[in-house]
Amino acid sequence: LFCPACPQPGVNLPDDWEQVYPKWLVKLQYIVDGNFSVQHMKMKIPEDDVSLSDGLAYMVESSAYSDQISGAVKAKERSTCQNHRAVNATNASRKKLRVTGIGAMVCARHSCFIPHSIVDFQKGECQMNINYSICQALNHQSQGIYSTILAYDVACQWQTNFMKRVQDRNHLQMTEGMDIIAAVGKFHLSAHKLEYYPQFSLNFVEGAGQMERWKLHIPEFLYWLLGSD
Repeated sequence: LFCPACPQPGVNLPDDWEQVYPKWLVKLQYIVDGNFSVQHMKMKIPEDDVSLSDGLAYMVESSAYSDQISGAVKAKERSTCQNHRAVNATNASRKKLRVTGIGAMVCARHSCFIPHSIVDFQKGECQMNINYSICQALNHQSQGIYSTILAYDVACQWQTNFMKRVQDRNHLQMTEGMDIIAAVGKFHLSAHKLEYYPQFSLNFVEGAGQMERWKLHIPEFLYWLLGSD
């Protein structure tokens, strides 16, 4: 199940939606963020952890995700903006933990998690993890939609080599021609370099509307509802 209000061809749009609606009206509007309170200890016998619905709900399918992570280039990431903790902590690990946190995609308007897009973190909030989550989300029931507004706290760092990473990795699949408009939430934008403001402010993104400030923190709010900070 996904959001009943977000545009989804074949689900809640008429057959002639491409002729009826302007493109800005059917843009996908998503937010991505990480949570480090949702952790999982290493198991003594991991073979006993048998999934009954692997990849059928909100988490990604484990084997394809593991293949992507094991083959990804694990470059050390450093922030070139304002010393962002989410970027600088990507290589932080905790020896006793199998999962240090999770990354999730939600719709910006209606607070719904996107199916098949929640990923585990092995260390910090690495781009190889976030990229997989984003690709999975953008491929979910979006056939024919080629524009997405994606809000991310560290979008200034993430978007730099995203398309190159997608092209280099077999497990990162995305709709050809998809236009991703990267943005930073209004609360976090003040912590970025001043020259990034016109590029990443939602005030200048066509079709974004005037999102309330709390809307850009939907992932944190949903994590809180699930019992973590």
